[in-house]
Amino acid sequence: MVRTAMSNAPYNGYSWQQRARIIPAYRKLTGRQSPFMAGEPCAMCGDPDRPPGEWHSEDYSEPFSFAPPQSFPLCKPCHARLHKRFNAPQGEWQLFCHHLDAGGYGAEFVKLRSLDERRALCEKITSGVPVVFPMLRPKGPGPHWWQTLTLDPESLVAPWARPRPLRPRPDREAFLRAFQAVDLSERELALLRAHAAAPRRTATMRSLAHNALASDSYQAANSTYGGLARRLTSLLDWKPDIREDKSPFWMSLLAEGWTPPGREFELTMVPSAAEAVGELR
Repeated sequence: MVRTAMSNAPYNGYSWQQRARIIPAYRKLTGRQSPFMAGEPCAMCGDPDRPPGEWHSEDYSEPFSFAPPQSFPLCKPCHARLHKRFNAPQGEWQLFCHHLDAGGYGAEFVKLRSLDERRALCEKITSGVPVVFPMLRPKGPGPHWWQTLTLDPESLVAPWARPRPLRPRPDREAFLRAFQAVDLSERELALLRAHAAAPRRTATMRSLAHNALASDSYQAANSTYGGLARRLTSLLDWKPDIREDKSPFWMSLLAEGWTPPGREFELTMVPSAAEAVGELR
């Protein structure tokens, strides 16, 4: 069976429309139906009977990648539980991960333990009681990629969840050279450092003004940071995003923006820029 469609839902900060682009892109590139056909076991549980063509991507930025750590062959039970983890009963995703750590196959999870037993184990997990499963099969040493997946439902739509920016950005070396060439002021350097150090590299202009400039004026941060971004955009010869009013969004070089429900507009610094900021003296 070949995967031909996906749910109309966002994931890892990507809209379902962006996610849907990956399958025709692969077919156009290779002429094949799927990057993971028969003979490749599930990349979560190791089940060798994974249906041919069943696969999952954590990264839908372009250019697409069709190999780990961006894309993985998965069996159907593991694939379903991975996507349903946000709406699963409390503790169930962690319980499933314990099952995998013990060498269990995804298809065995509900066969080995009754619903009542699984519910009792979930209660233990949410109460902080250790749960240990007997080993079913040898399991390679971790950490395994699925163990670090977030349960935060905001990750479904937030830019901070993307492994890569939606649009390619300059790499770390290019950003570092640009930062060094642009002759950063103390205020500009403070803004860059505050943004890179923010949780999930994500901040509002108001919080950046407070943390970097000791100011209550988000306009001050917006003017200083936006001016820096405009100079960097010219230096790196990068085309900024365009707003609905056709004006250039200079900050799009350094960050991806979004407006969470009930909060102010937030900017997530792109990883390569944050890495370069970490090397500034």
